[in-house]
Amino acid sequence: MKKEDAIKLAEAGLTQLNEDLSQGHSETLLRYLDFLASFHRYSFRNVMMIEMQRPDATHVAGFHSWRKLGRTVRKGETGIAIFAPMVGRKCESQTEQTIEEEAGPALYGFRVVHVFDVKQTEGKDIPQLASVSGDPGEYLGRLEHIVATRGILLRYASLPGGTQGASMNGTILVAQELSVCATFSVLVHEFAHELLHYQNDRPEKPSRIVAETEAEAVAYVVCRALGLETTRQSVDYIHLHQGSADVLAKSLNAIQRTAAQILEALATKASDPKDVRHAA
Repeated sequence: MKKEDAIKLAEAGLTQLNEDLSQGHSETLLRYLDFLASFHRYSFRNVMMIEMQRPDATHVAGFHSWRKLGRTVRKGETGIAIFAPMVGRKCESQTEQTIEEEAGPALYGFRVVHVFDVKQTEGKDIPQLASVSGDPGEYLGRLEHIVATRGILLRYASLPGGTQGASMNGTILVAQELSVCATFSVLVHEFAHELLHYQNDRPEKPSRIVAETEAEAVAYVVCRALGLETTRQSVDYIHLHQGSADVLAKSLNAIQRTAAQILEALATKASDPKDVRHAA
């Protein structure tokens, strides 16, 4: 796929999402958030590209990456076009540029590359990650440790009025009577507030409704990525829509980056995370 066609496809996806939300339909957004849970290392724009071209995708990688895993792309398969940043020193004489998944300070553009879903390949079985169903297990302790390393005080306490959690710019409160799964989800939500709305240099602060929706969407993506089912429905995802595709895109990019940051930190096993459940 040519770069121009890929850009048009990405723009069409965001336009359709914006139109669906403006008509009161949030199913499209929930579908993209589910994809973010599966492909959290990709930008929201690339997640949208994957979903639009291969809605049944579960695990994508490049041609050579699959070979390293002992699998080959089946002959005749069509790749999934995504955008990859070009990093390096741009010279007119260069015919190839260094492409990296993470955009660095020397980023000067994007190009279209192609990835393939596991169902388009054959060969050795790929390792399966341990899944979580209903219980975050050791991930709760890891999350508590991660919160502490960011200089945030975490307290478990009885909160008034049925409040489940609160974030106060450096302090997180979580209701102590919640189940372990609910505790994990609420803590992710409040931690997302700290990362998105306090420890962040966004030039314009979102409204309270959008801020709550962003934090809840991060919790949704993280829980789904870990195999946890979250039933908290306190926020309607449609509130991300404010009649502007630009505002919507900024929120979705912020959700993707924050969810990816938390998931990558959780993937690194913390040594002896401190139990803060009974902190004063």
